[in-house]
Amino acid sequence: MELDVHHLRLVRAIGETGSLSEAAVRLGTSQPAVSGNLKRLENALGQRLFDRGSHTTSVTPTPTGELLLDRISAVLPMMEGLVRDIGVRSGPAEPVRVGGVCSPVLCHLPAIVDSHRPRGPGASLFDSECRDLVVEMVAQRRLEVGVVKDYPGFEAAVPASVELAVVAHDRTLVLLPEDHPLARHKVIGLEQLADEQWVLPPPDSSRFHEYFHRSCRRKGFTPRVRYVSESYGTTVAAVRNGAVGLSQAACEGHQQVAARLLADDALSRRFLLVWHRESEFAGFARDVLTETALAYRLECESSPVYSRYLA
Repeated sequence: MELDVHHLRLVRAIGETGSLSEAAVRLGTSQPAVSGNLKRLENALGQRLFDRGSHTTSVTPTPTGELLLDRISAVLPMMEGLVRDIGVRSGPAEPVRVGGVCSPVLCHLPAIVDSHRPRGPGASLFDSECRDLVVEMVAQRRLEVGVVKDYPGFEAAVPASVELAVVAHDRTLVLLPEDHPLARHKVIGLEQLADEQWVLPPPDSSRFHEYFHRSCRRKGFTPRVRYVSESYGTTVAAVRNGAVGLSQAACEGHQQVAARLLADDALSRRFLLVWHRESEFAGFARDVLTETALAYRLECESSPVYSRYLA
């Protein structure tokens, strides 16, 4: 039996709603169709995933169902992201000029590039959490310049046609409920978080999850990743409800959430500028690098949270 994206979406919808009829509404189909698809999946797997109520469409996951739901929370967002990224590649060949992964400098990059390219239309912005896709689009010259990030021991690899330079070394803040006992500390050691339940972004090509688990193991514990969140807003909501999460240094701050610096540069990252060696951009890349580094520094200094650590 091979599980595909449709199977995972079915199980996720049933697990999150606890109801076959509500799952049907979410999936845009009928309750009998959901029930039939679930039965066929369970028969193929040879295991029951949900126990049904006697007179209702409500369900509860079995131990096998809980195992599958835990894995789906990490795997399905990555698979759906892959489908979206393939769609980008198969789209029109018009080059997307500027792009990259989430960072404090990405939003500044189009204006910085435009200031060195006064002719023609303004730079457009492509946003992707897939580091490898950004690098590949630069190599294909569909992106004029990109911003990516990497981690110690999991450095970005680029083809020979692509130039790479470090914009900044970015430190990491841990997000805690504001009434958490550790919130009274200005700096927190990663090992102090050994007993916490974590909310993390989905796995991606930067291999952050591997880096995170390796860093925790080196501090003597195995982290308990309870939630995987695709959005920063959902991460903050999970923290308000008792989890701990992570943020880049330039953090805005949120109500009922304390943001504290991790000690010893734990879980730090690099922001990198990448461009094609033979592109128009190569002629002024170093100037853009300098201005992008300045934009990063200004973002950190204006952060209501991180600026306190820079004083």
